[in-house]
Amino acid sequence: MPPQIPAIVVGGNLNGLGTVRSLARAHIPTYVMSTTRDCPAAWSRHAKFVHAPELHGEAFIDALLRLASRVHRRPVLILTQDASVLTVSTHRQRLDPFYRIELPDVPIVEALSDKLAFDALAAREGFAVPRSCALRNVGDLERIDELLPPVILKPADKGRVLSGAAERAVRADTREQARGLAAEMLAHVPAVIVQEWIEGPDSEIFFTFFCTGHDGLPAGLFSGRKLRSNPPGVGSTAICIPAPEFAEALERETRQFLQHVPYRGLGSLEFKRDVRSGRLLMVEPTVGRTDWQEEIATLCGVNLPVLAYWLALGDGPPSVRPSAPLPLQAWRADRQFQLPAEYRGDTRVIDGHFRWTDPLPGVYHYGYERGIRRVWRRVRRVFFPAFKHQRSA
Repeated sequence: MPPQIPAIVVGGNLNGLGTVRSLARAHIPTYVMSTTRDCPAAWSRHAKFVHAPELHGEAFIDALLRLASRVHRRPVLILTQDASVLTVSTHRQRLDPFYRIELPDVPIVEALSDKLAFDALAAREGFAVPRSCALRNVGDLERIDELLPPVILKPADKGRVLSGAAERAVRADTREQARGLAAEMLAHVPAVIVQEWIEGPDSEIFFTFFCTGHDGLPAGLFSGRKLRSNPPGVGSTAICIPAPEFAEALERETRQFLQHVPYRGLGSLEFKRDVRSGRLLMVEPTVGRTDWQEEIATLCGVNLPVLAYWLALGDGPPSVRPSAPLPLQAWRADRQFQLPAEYRGDTRVIDGHFRWTDPLPGVYHYGYERGIRRVWRRVRRVFFPAFKHQRSA
């Protein structure tokens, strides 16, 4: 008999869609909350759509409380966006009577959500991270001279990226270019972190997804490897595969991280291997939520959203019979991204949006997002350039 306590997935983007499909494998009744139906997960047959005016702040909390009054039975809350994590973490006392929430303590959430705070934590605990410096105003720009170019610049606060106030990351090949980019970024964000570039292509970027219980120990681990990023070098995962040949080293680093950082719930670590030294360097954590490409773990037999669900209920997951070895799986964010030639052959590529067993998210994405809406934007830009201004007037 399928469990009756539902899961609430917050966020309807590709990350949310993968989470919904992962939960569906265990027949868990699922709701997906988003600000609009114009998102892939809202079209999945595996979830009921719930509207919220925002996915952060007071309006988001009010929407969760309204939903709880309808659903009852204290559902499990699964988050997919940083801003939602910060809001739920701040208001967890209001939400705890109505939702089962698995998050680290507030100071840990805040430390792992802010790049400057994480950099300080890494220095204190001795994690292997790239050399970096923090910039809080233009007077700090000379600190860039302490680093060897090329460097990568990132806003310390991920929320500014999500709101569109700043780019996720930019690369600078010279110190002069880095100072100019940092000055531009500081005009829009309160702080910037500058890191030395780790030499190597996107295929040297690795990640470990994990889920921990109340004891802080990993109940589930999965190690993967990016093959392409979008945009290259600094963007989100475009296509990825499991990384069994690096799993021992990645999981060792992850377990050491969890020994030093009291953790609870879903999370992940991203690493990059320096091709000059072969050393794995920790780039950044993800705290309190599923990751963009989280579904690759489920496709390879490690269903972390379901594990998180059962841990939130206070039970161990049901016993699962060992399955036969799976063929090599690759996950891709969009069909425009192709496997590098050396990985073709026996690798099965699975599209993040389209599945024959759940086709509407793919139809929405390829037919509307990448089809009708894109064409309309081009037509409007060419033939109705004043349309946007008229609407905003």
